[in-house]
Amino acid sequence: MYISIEGNIGAGKSTIAKALAEKLNAHFLPEKFEENTLLPLFYENKKKLALLTEFSFLIERQNQLSTYFKKHSKKITVSDFHFDKCLCFAKANLKSNDFKLYKKNFNQIKLTIPNPDLVVYLNVETDLLLKNIKKRGRFMEKNIQEDYLEKVNKSYQKHYAFKKTMSVPVMIMTLKKYDSHTTDECCTKIIEALQLK
Repeated sequence: MYISIEGNIGAGKSTIAKALAEKLNAHFLPEKFEENTLLPLFYENKKKLALLTEFSFLIERQNQLSTYFKKHSKKITVSDFHFDKCLCFAKANLKSNDFKLYKKNFNQIKLTIPNPDLVVYLNVETDLLLKNIKKRGRFMEKNIQEDYLEKVNKSYQKHYAFKKTMSVPVMIMTLKKYDSHTTDECCTKIIEALQLK
């Protein structure tokens, strides 16, 4: 079984994915975004580096997932990203012509990796994302603006709004707050959904 937790920057993906993996006695597969040396540069100059950054993430995520599942195809796995995040961020960051080129390549590359058995999309309002980003204090994220998060949120919401037509089951969880119970409550709901499958 393969479960992906997805959402915008600061949505709580890693926290919930780690906790869920522990409860399911599963392997936690984190996205290796820190290894992308273009990302800090992208935040400084989005227009100039958007296409290059999006393609670099596309290739890195494909490589990470294909390498992992060649070795661990029988393990229960919980990841803190869904491959479709490539498309969501590209839609938010790229010009129309660049996005058409990108999507064509994305669709071909996606065929090379396994689909999750369940995608959990964390739908979180922008003000809460900003609070979470500020709280964790990552240097590369210090200049992320509200309008950028809003743009990415719209891309995510549009993408997962058509969950009935997607090739994988999608569970949408709207989070209005984060407190000491949020992670456990999310995990409980996800586990209940898995038992219904």
